[in-house]
Amino acid sequence: MRTIRFFTLTSILAISGLACSKDPNVTRQQAANATEQIKQDSREVAGNIKKGAETARTEITAAAQGVKEGLSDKGSSEVNLNTANKAALMGLPGINEARANAIIADRPYQHPHDIVSKRAITEDEFQKIASQVSTHPSAK
Repeated sequence: MRTIRFFTLTSILAISGLACSKDPNVTRQQAANATEQIKQDSREVAGNIKKGAETARTEITAAAQGVKEGLSDKGSSEVNLNTANKAALMGLPGINEARANAIIADRPYQHPHDIVSKRAITEDEFQKIASQVSTHPSAK
């Protein structure tokens, strides 16, 4: 934006400086020279804008790919039953504060289904969260 303002100001000053000559031929030649300079500056500005647009497109594409990868990374969205805090556990469907406290109290778990065998939650409750929980150290 600053480049465009500078370009416009420079153009106005160049053209207004032409009016100082009393010789029409000199004025005509100065106008032609100023116009040529404006054309060259316009091409440079257009090239800079195009380069900026290409850079922005590349960055936006990379960001979109990152979002897509983040959404499809199942492991990063799993809740680790052995390390999750109460709030994370309560973010699971059907898990209230009492259930979250029971899950925490019965740690550690070797397998996710152990929360049922240790009676922290029911089998029906487990079925609602089975795909979202893990006991592996890599899960959050």
